[in-house]
Amino acid sequence: MYINKTNNTQPSFQKFIKIKGHPHGVQKFREELLEQTDKYMTLGVKKDKTKSILYLFSGKDFDEFIDWTKKIHFREFRTNIEKYMSKKPKVMGLSEAKKLLKND
Repeated sequence: MYINKTNNTQPSFQKFIKIKGHPHGVQKFREELLEQTDKYMTLGVKKDKTKSILYLFSGKDFDEFIDWTKKIHFREFRTNIEKYMSKKPKVMGLSEAKKLLKND
């Protein structure tokens, strides 16, 4: 007998998310997220010594991310990611993202 089991649950982080915070806090959150799940593709961008941004991709937005990396140089895409993506990311702070991760 063959049983096919699929998981149709939606993650609490949806699609394209932009998380802002201090570089140390963002890196720690990224490590916690990757330890708990592999549902998301993450991209960290350090703006300066006190500001860092973590982008999370899932679903169709992850597919769009992959398509763009094939078309242009990754450095150009990484520094101007919001310009190339078809929609704006949902913006949240680091504390809100941590709450959502705990509820996931």
